[in-house]
Amino acid sequence: MGLRSSVVVILLVITMQANAQRFRGKIDYYSSALSEFDGKIKSIDDVQIEYYLSALSEFNGKVKAIGNISVEYYLSAIPEFNGKIKSIGNKNVEYYLSALPGITGKIKSIGSIKFEYNFTNSPKSDGKVKSIQNEGDDLDSEDALDNYYLIERLNRQ
Repeated sequence: MGLRSSVVVILLVITMQANAQRFRGKIDYYSSALSEFDGKIKSIDDVQIEYYLSALSEFNGKVKAIGNISVEYYLSAIPEFNGKIKSIGNKNVEYYLSALPGITGKIKSIGSIKFEYNFTNSPKSDGKVKSIQNEGDDLDSEDALDNYYLIERLNRQ
């Protein structure tokens, strides 16, 4: 195969991969006088997204539900936990509470998915994810993990 053919094949493969990763659906946004909601995603393909309207800053404007999946947050005296996701549907989210620097507040588990972090006394790798294990291949926990990342992105809008 010639150089031109190789380049054409590579470009075709890249284009096909890019097309496969595109979202195809409808996204609606809130248009509201309340800054907590204005411009936030209201629904994705008819799946409604609800947000908290609360006097508590830890909850206000954060995702309350995605469709029929409720989201709860910690109200804690421990600053690293306060306002973090506590549960997604029926799956609890737990965080590390550790004497080791940089570990407190990192995800310990989402449902049956367990997270481990490096502790090697190396500034470049300490505190970084070492492993993520789904004990029992719990598909509901996989869904909760996917929703966790979606919720975090929605909460940063």
